[in-house]
Amino acid sequence: MISFFLSTLVFRQPFIGIDENFNGDDTMKRFIGALLVIVLGLSVVASGCIGGGKSSSGGTATSGQGITLVIVTRHDATIQYKVKQLFLQSDIAKQYHIKDLKFIGVPEALWPSYIKKGADVGWGGGPTLFDDMYKMGYLAPITDQKILSLIGKQIPKELAGMPMVREENGKVYWIAAALSSFGFTVNKEILKKQNLPFPKKWEDIATPDWARDPQMYGIADPTRSTSNTRIYQIILQAFGWDKGWRIMTLIAANSKVYEASDAVRDAVINGEIAAGNTIDFYGYTAMKQNPNCVYVIPAGESIINGDPIALLKYSKHPEAAQAFIYWVLTEGQKVWMSPDINRLPINPEVFNMTITEEEAKVLFKGQHVGETYAQAAPALYKAYKLSISSKGIPFDDARALKTVNSLQYYFKATLVDVNGPLHQAWMAIVKAYKEGKITEDQFKKLEDELTAPIEFKDPETGKMVTFTEEYAAKINDRIATDAGFQGQLMDEWRSAAQAKYNKVLEELNKMIGS
Repeated sequence: MISFFLSTLVFRQPFIGIDENFNGDDTMKRFIGALLVIVLGLSVVASGCIGGGKSSSGGTATSGQGITLVIVTRHDATIQYKVKQLFLQSDIAKQYHIKDLKFIGVPEALWPSYIKKGADVGWGGGPTLFDDMYKMGYLAPITDQKILSLIGKQIPKELAGMPMVREENGKVYWIAAALSSFGFTVNKEILKKQNLPFPKKWEDIATPDWARDPQMYGIADPTRSTSNTRIYQIILQAFGWDKGWRIMTLIAANSKVYEASDAVRDAVINGEIAAGNTIDFYGYTAMKQNPNCVYVIPAGESIINGDPIALLKYSKHPEAAQAFIYWVLTEGQKVWMSPDINRLPINPEVFNMTITEEEAKVLFKGQHVGETYAQAAPALYKAYKLSISSKGIPFDDARALKTVNSLQYYFKATLVDVNGPLHQAWMAIVKAYKEGKITEDQFKKLEDELTAPIEFKDPETGKMVTFTEEYAAKINDRIATDAGFQGQLMDEWRSAAQAKYNKVLEELNKMIGS
């Protein structure tokens, strides 16, 4: 019954919540998305794909005489649907007797539990997520020589200064399956209506020009969005720790905060906001659905990321799982070319491949048979060439990994949870300055105080400290694993941040005599 309901939900309505023709409100989209996750999980358990239903060979995740691979993923239903259609008719699927793919689309916090239950492949979610899984020991080294032979030939080890392969002690633990850049998507129509300047860099958002009520920029909670986490890491390395946090504080003050990155994208498309943080393919999707939208890579202030795929430690079918990984890195690159997906491939050979009739049905609604993928997706091909030639910042991935958990929870506590008081204080400062009630020097003094690092009590020492990069690295592992420590620190941060915003507002009121 569950499998029947899942097939009805996913395969008859494959683009629920992300289809360009779906006009439901955000609440309905989130409800449907959450329902899909629940049903996917129930379907896997009910069908015996994880933690049950032993096969005659003693493994799990089998369907009849064939193998069902279980894939933990952050990719959406559109990608899952098209991958399943293409892969199951491939020669590789037949050769390795892979009869089905079961996708488990869950937040990153739930990945370890599904990995331990026997999932085969992890796919999508960004390098931070996969490096976390590697550090926790949940990734297995890739041993298939066909996959390894791609590295350095069709799959670059490094691109624009960023690793596309995670290799430790001579063993490969993940490989990029797609490329991503990070920037913001702008709705030019709303920008004009709001008389807002066109942003070109991150610091353009952190100005009084974008101080609006309601806010006209959108960001996502980093504890719910790996792409926004990466954006914040980029800003910190582009500007330095202190200045980076000051810029992010003002961006947050000017922003409406969304639970997830796709909600930011949809808000830009629908004209709810004028611009917002997006990963590149969300920007391309916005441009397709609304011609008023344009995706911007901040000049000299972004990076090219590799979005990984990996073999999981407790895979019941490591040989078949690696065959699937090989397919994703070669033939499977065609999936990114679909206008419903619009992602940059890691393997440029895909652009030279010719579209078959069956591929056209799945990816292009029957069009472009006999053309190359470069001809069928010229905008994506242009974006690919632009992205790999873009000048990025010298980004230190290892450095970013040392503070990623601390960054996420500190950002949430100080800029998301108390966004209301932050926005209120900033709006009051800007209003007073524009009305001539405070001088430029007074404005700069208040802005500096509003964005200054907060002081808080360290739960371990009882001493007052600030959130330096060194402190963030020191607590990074513990804050992700010790719920009590995490809760105590977040309470400290939240209270200290709100007290700071209220103090700045009180100081402003004294200046203007109210």
